[in-house]
Amino acid sequence: MSALSRHGVITTPHPDASAAGLRILQAGGSAIDAMIAASATLTAVYPHMTGLGGDALWLLHDGRVRTIMGIGQAGQHLPEGGRIELRGPASVATTAGAVASWQTALQISSRDWGSRFTAADLLADAQHHARQGVEVSTSQLFWQGHRKALIETLPGLHDLCKSNGRWLAAGDTLYQTRLADTFEHLARHGFSDFYHGELAAAFAEEFQRLGCGLQARDLAATQAPEVAPISVRYRQGQLFNVAPPCQGLYTLQAMHALNACDVAACGNGTAAYYHLLVEAIKQGLLQRNLELHDPACSDWDFAASLDIPRPLDPSKASPWNEMGRPADTAWMAATDREGRTACLIQSLFHDFGSGVMMGDTGVLWQNRAAGFSPVAGHPNAWAPGKRPAHTLNPSCYLADDGSQMFFGTQGGDGQPQTQMVLATQLIDFQQPLDLALRQPRFLLGRSFFDGTDNLKVEADIGETVAQGLSALGHDVEIIHELNPFTGQAGGICIDTAGICHAAHDPRGQGLALGVAD
Repeated sequence: MSALSRHGVITTPHPDASAAGLRILQAGGSAIDAMIAASATLTAVYPHMTGLGGDALWLLHDGRVRTIMGIGQAGQHLPEGGRIELRGPASVATTAGAVASWQTALQISSRDWGSRFTAADLLADAQHHARQGVEVSTSQLFWQGHRKALIETLPGLHDLCKSNGRWLAAGDTLYQTRLADTFEHLARHGFSDFYHGELAAAFAEEFQRLGCGLQARDLAATQAPEVAPISVRYRQGQLFNVAPPCQGLYTLQAMHALNACDVAACGNGTAAYYHLLVEAIKQGLLQRNLELHDPACSDWDFAASLDIPRPLDPSKASPWNEMGRPADTAWMAATDREGRTACLIQSLFHDFGSGVMMGDTGVLWQNRAAGFSPVAGHPNAWAPGKRPAHTLNPSCYLADDGSQMFFGTQGGDGQPQTQMVLATQLIDFQQPLDLALRQPRFLLGRSFFDGTDNLKVEADIGETVAQGLSALGHDVEIIHELNPFTGQAGGICIDTAGICHAAHDPRGQGLALGVAD
């Protein structure tokens, strides 16, 4: 699950996606090129988590940190019926920004990083896997088993999860021939066709049929701009994330609060250690639920909040009774021969997104519109052209000594929680990347699999630590170790000698690969 190389590495949630990206790196492609190839391949082999109909964020490092925000926006009208639903046609109410983000990233790769790779070069593996078929992933089998009752109500998912009326099982082959045709079309006509060409016209027809409120002009207005990152000082380095409407602001706020504490003095893996992390993210999530929204629709000075002190009480748990935001996604990253790194996090929002397949394109659309607040007057309430509050948030840490760390995960509310574990393991306890990924995790609040507001901890945290957390006032529930509900994380660490170490989470089937010396 891990790899070392001086000449480039890649890590993704699926071996085929990692292999696709590695082939691009070995052929002289940039880290951005490798990420596009891997992301497209994930659409073919990991379709329940990511796809062309979703959103994407990029975090790039080429001597400076850059981010790309590929987030779709609301249309000019609400769906028929006047409300957004969690699944089905009325959840197809924002455009999809992922392909636009690929276009922006490819322009940077060509203009600034000297790449000569084309869309056709980067989509070849994805097209092959979609047409020729691939063994259905363990992750898809896990999630379709968890969502069987839901999938039965969404006919668009039947071809993705069944074969001749029978549920796909371990060893079965998943084919997506219509998606392969779409990849072939994009390879010929370019990524812009998704928003302005024949594909855009096909999507517009489907929008009208669905009554979802979107129109062709909404799709044409979708952009994926390069935006300035946000950051805080943490220990002997700078921690970066993506600006709102993404929740990375609250990951950074939590780490800022921890920076005032001697985390290492707590002892690694102790109740005192986990307590501080939980209390720090509680503050962040409470604030997020009150205010996170599209700053383009207000005069919100979100950066000012990064400097506000947020003291933590080491002696007791603070109250918690918040509605969670379960969501799923795929994080991946690559570093190329020139030492440039590209991190990409791409999502359909919830697993299987809206459950709506867009006509005969093979494109599964996201349900990110369900991220808008249903409360009238809330900063995150729906408005025409507005982007919803977003859970995606990739992290990057640049140490003063020149070492670099890039990490991220799936998991909605669990994303900042897992990132805090990874950051403190790597920075405060100086753990190797593979051990940081193996560290027992926690998940605060309502989640994918139940509606309780408690603190779930993986069993290998140990009975003594669990009892210690309970004594501090946390409502603790034990879940099994290496639990897929706590995320599918990954990371790349680059030391001061330029050696890259990539790894992926033992909770899944992800794989890290390195370019041979």
